[in-house]
Amino acid sequence: MIKLIASDMDGTLIFDQKISKENIEAIHAAQKKGIKFAIATGRPYEDVKPFLDQYGLTCECVVLNGGEYRDIAGSIVEGIYIEKSLVTEIISILSEYKLAIEIYTNDGYYTTNTEKEILDSMVKRSKIFRPHITDPNEIYQNALNHPHFVKMKYITNIVEFLKSNVEIGKFISFADSADELNGPREKLNKLRGIVVSSSFTTNIEINDRYATKGRILAKAAARMGINKDEVAILGDGFNDYSMFVEFPNSFAMENAIPEIKEVAKYMTASNVEHGVAKAIYRMLK
Repeated sequence: MIKLIASDMDGTLIFDQKISKENIEAIHAAQKKGIKFAIATGRPYEDVKPFLDQYGLTCECVVLNGGEYRDIAGSIVEGIYIEKSLVTEIISILSEYKLAIEIYTNDGYYTTNTEKEILDSMVKRSKIFRPHITDPNEIYQNALNHPHFVKMKYITNIVEFLKSNVEIGKFISFADSADELNGPREKLNKLRGIVVSSSFTTNIEINDRYATKGRILAKAAARMGINKDEVAILGDGFNDYSMFVEFPNSFAMENAIPEIKEVAKYMTASNVEHGVAKAIYRMLK
């Protein structure tokens, strides 16, 4: 019997930055039957909270690709942060390939780039998250108004920043094509102490090597007294892979990458076709 359902967000639970009525109703149906629901995403909690509020969702969250586990109140239950001794080398590699860097921390968003460089990166982000928008002006406005750009903090002295109490949960960068990330990915994979993943083919995400969705979710399930075979996973991308190999009951979205489909136990419809809802109702039968 399934006691906990954990779902990725982008490409899984949401489409066009919205959660469908069908998905919300299915989640509530599961919760009414006593099944816990958790979100497992690469996003920071600050990006998840507006969805929880808008759709009336009460759940725990794996955020930052497993960098943090948040309880229902949003408090950090566990945090797995990147060693500061690795930070300058990570920044050097990403900068070598002219990738703008967003640094997700326990104190908001930081960058070592200029405002213009970050805005350009936000345009790339907008194209990924809202691919149906093709008007350049609308794409630019979305980038300009994105909360990460509006709230971004600019690091002027990296040495002083690393001496501060700010903890770094994740680095993320966006590119125009997947090929642009081959070089930095190869170099980053040689660094000990980190894990490199992605939510999309044209972005790159960096966490502490012990910060994966699968690892931190397994710890949370154990704390709740839930066995691994009582957990169901839903996902579509590279950063979901750790959950799919950690738990035996997994559902790959129709729009999932081949690597996820290969290890998934079940298939469900795409995120456009409310695949999360269809998978949940299958579990409830």
